[in-house]
Amino acid sequence: MHGFRTAIKGLLLASAVLGNAALADVTIEPLTWNFIGLDSNNVNAGPNRFPVGARVCSPSGTGANDVLVDFTFTTANANINLRIGSLSTIDLGSFTAGQCKDAYFDVAVTRTVAAYDTTRGYTITAFELNTANSATTPSPRELYVERLISQSRNSITGVAFGPVGGPLTSVGPGGALNLVIGNTYDILITGQTATQGYEQFAAFAGLTNSLYRIVAVSTTLSAVSAPNSGGVVSPNDRLYADACLWEDDPNGPNYGACLGSGKAGGTFSTLYTVEVISVAAGADALFSLIYDYSGSSYHYNSDYDAGGRIVNIIDPNAAGFSKLFIPSTIPTNGVSTLRFTISNPNAVSISGYNFVDNLPAGLVVANPPNASTSGCGAASFSPTAGATSISFNGGTLVANGSCSASVQVTGASVGSYNNVSNNLFIGTTDTGQNATATLTISDNPHRLQVLAHLVKPTRC
Repeated sequence: MHGFRTAIKGLLLASAVLGNAALADVTIEPLTWNFIGLDSNNVNAGPNRFPVGARVCSPSGTGANDVLVDFTFTTANANINLRIGSLSTIDLGSFTAGQCKDAYFDVAVTRTVAAYDTTRGYTITAFELNTANSATTPSPRELYVERLISQSRNSITGVAFGPVGGPLTSVGPGGALNLVIGNTYDILITGQTATQGYEQFAAFAGLTNSLYRIVAVSTTLSAVSAPNSGGVVSPNDRLYADACLWEDDPNGPNYGACLGSGKAGGTFSTLYTVEVISVAAGADALFSLIYDYSGSSYHYNSDYDAGGRIVNIIDPNAAGFSKLFIPSTIPTNGVSTLRFTISNPNAVSISGYNFVDNLPAGLVVANPPNASTSGCGAASFSPTAGATSISFNGGTLVANGSCSASVQVTGASVGSYNNVSNNLFIGTTDTGQNATATLTISDNPHRLQVLAHLVKPTRC
C-alpha cells in the first residue's frame, strides 16, 4: 500500500509541475510569509525555525478523500532545509464540501553567515489519492533569508494551555506544558509590538509538525490600519498578517516590497488548537517568535531566547501506577504498609504527579503513620493518623524512573478490603491509570501457614 501511495503521489506531483495547478475538488493557497532569517549580529542567537504553510480547500459539492499535502524544494541551498525529523508530507484525511484545512511545514536555516541573503525555491502540492485531483501553490516562490534585528518593542507576554475552550493554565519561561498524545489542546500566545503595528507581521510558536497537527489558528490584533492593502482582518485565521500587500514573486518588479500600504499588530493573541499526534524522543522546546518588516528593516522579539517553554508529551497508557499491602494479611488492629509505586516511562523528567486514595470503610491510617517517599523529588505526602484518605502531591520523576510512597494502615474488623485509588494525574492531566490492592484482616492470619508446616507430603 505504501508503494502504491508513493507511486500515485509521484504521478500527481508530476502533473502539477506540468501545469495542473488546481482541479475542482482541491484548491490551495500559501499561508505564510516567504521572508525568514537569522539574527543580524549573531547567527547563534535568535530564531532559525519558521513555519511554511498552505491552506487546502475542497470547494466542490462532493468533498475530497485521502488528501495528502507535500512540500518540495525546487532549487538547491544547503542552508535552507526542512527541520530534521519533521514531516515533508502531511495527511489531511477527508474533506466535506467547502471544508478547508491547513498544513504547516518546519523550515530550518543553518546558523551560518553564509545563509544571509540566500534563497531556496519551493512548492506545496495537495493531491487526492486515487484521483487526478491536485493543486500546487504559485510558482516560482522562494524562501529568502534576511538579517533580523533583535527588537525590545516586540515581546511575548504570556503562554497558556488547556483543553479546547479552556480553562487555560499560564506557563512562565522555563515552565512545562504537559500534553497527552491523542488529545487536542488550546495553546495561547500573547504579546505586544509597536502600538500601530507593522506592514508585515507574523507571530507563532515553534510547533513541530511530526508531533502536533495544527487544527486551527486565530490571531487577534489591536491595530489594523487603513488602507490595509492586504485585507487583514481581526481575528485573523492565520499566523501571518500581510497588511501592505507584499510582493512574493521573485520575478516581479517589486519583489520583497509592499505593493500598497497598511499596518497590523499592536497587542495580540494567537490561539492555536492543536492535536498531539506523536511522542517526542525527549522534551520538546517551545519558543515563540514575533517578526516583522517596518522602516525598511526586519525585526524579531528580543526575549525569544529567554522565553522558551518545555513541552512534555505523555503517553498515558505507558504510565505506571500500582500499589500493594505488605503484608497482605494482618490480624485485627494489626499494621500493614501500603506502598504506592509510580513509574515514568518517558524520556524526560516530569513533575506534578499527584493522586488521592480513599481507604475503604474499616481501614484508617495507623498511629504512627510512618509515611515516607523515595525517588519522588520534593513530593508532599503526610498522611495523618486515623485519616481515611491519603493524598500525594508534587511528585517529580526522572526520565525512565520510578518513585514509591509508603504509609502504614490498620483495621479493627475481620474482612477483605479492596482498595482502588483515584486516577493518577500529572498536573491537571489525567493519565487514566489507577492502582488496586486488597488487604485481608483475619482472626488468625497465621493459621494457614502453621497448618502448611504440620501437614507432611505423602509419598506415592
